Amino acid sequence: MKLRDLIVRNKTPAILILIALVVQLGFSILSPIIQYYIEALENPLTPPPEYREKVLFTADVIWYIAFNTAAFMFLRAPFSTFFGRLSDKIGRKRLIIAGLVIYVLIGLSLGLASSAWQIIVIRGVQGICSAMVWPVAEALLMENAPIEARTRMMTLYVMSLNIANLVGPGLGGLLYNMFFNIIGGEYAIDILRPTVLSIVPLFIIAMVLGFFIREGERRIDEIQVGGDNFRESDIYRSIYIIYVTGLSNGFGVGLIASIVVVYVTEFIVKEPFIIGSIMMFAGITGLILAYPIANIADKKIGKKNTALFAMLLRTIAFLYLPFVRDIGSLYIVMTLQNISFNTGLPSIRAIQADLTSSRIRGRVFGQQQTFFNTGMGIGAIVGALMYINYAHTQILNLPGVAVLFFTSAAISLVNAFLIKKYIIVY
Repeated sequence: MKLRDLIVRNKTPAILILIALVVQLGFSILSPIIQYYIEALENPLTPPPEYREKVLFTADVIWYIAFNTAAFMFLRAPFSTFFGRLSDKIGRKRLIIAGLVIYVLIGLSLGLASSAWQIIVIRGVQGICSAMVWPVAEALLMENAPIEARTRMMTLYVMSLNIANLVGPGLGGLLYNMFFNIIGGEYAIDILRPTVLSIVPLFIIAMVLGFFIREGERRIDEIQVGGDNFRESDIYRSIYIIYVTGLSNGFGVGLIASIVVVYVTEFIVKEPFIIGSIMMFAGITGLILAYPIANIADKKIGKKNTALFAMLLRTIAFLYLPFVRDIGSLYIVMTLQNISFNTGLPSIRAIQADLTSSRIRGRVFGQQQTFFNTGMGIGAIVGALMYINYAHTQILNLPGVAVLFFTSAAISLVNAFLIKKYIIVY
């Protein structure tokens, strides 16, 4: 069946994809400014970056930025399994709607926060809310797609996230510039607060959309063991390897995610508008290539080979990142990361869906995110610690932070080996 016909017949996948787009757009608007917002909350007398000759964050601010990521991941981790299991029992829709309502409150709380610690607490609540929505939404999405269309369906879902990731930072930079030109003033907080509050209407739209989704059909049709198919032990081993690679991949991504915006700001470019624009154009490139690659994966090279291709791109990007000193090279690295994200995540999710029945799919999707989020939370703390101690030292004529990037590259290679050797695909 053509994917277009599937979506026309069943509107729920399209609604879930649109919800993902709108929510991610709201949070990606904050990506070029969140480090400045935390800094301004910590010190309300901080001037806008445009008035400073050089930006250099204090250790306290870097720790707040790291805990901003870690709080989200550490609380999302255990609740992903909990809500995944709960959705298997009570249904998926009501959990998704409850989470979308909480997102509206989170948006308001972020914009009205009065201290950096409040941002950490709010991000923790966001982690719980995220666990309530996204593993459940992914399971529901897969329940509305036949096995031969899952990579393409999940790619459309990931593409929606990437559209948000490419539009959001640029929009965030534009909103910041708009409030900067309207408000002016000598304090960054006066410009940043209305920029943050501008995400609330998007969350309200997502909440309304949530009421139009429908439960998926609860069936057991994917798992076939014995005979000409795979043994049950092969299937369980594959799922466990997905968990293990999720944990290690989360750690590798966390090492980078917690400090990359600081690295970019201190070593490459400091203006929020330019940072947002580079993120946007890099995302466009990844978006253009995503669906054609997914189509090839479904029909020719297979899901596993597509996942391996994505990990190779991620390895190259992480190895290249320590050498980046100009916006052109930064664009190349971010483009590689976007292509990797758009091709690797849908492939692994589709394999995971193929190996599980809808009766336990919420639990499996939730547990996978538990492992990933735990790894990413630990990685965020380790990344911040290493950045504070080594970023401005030299190792082989490179900033000491290069160790983080090289470690992430090595983790990607190990994960590629595990997936190649131990994961089965239908």
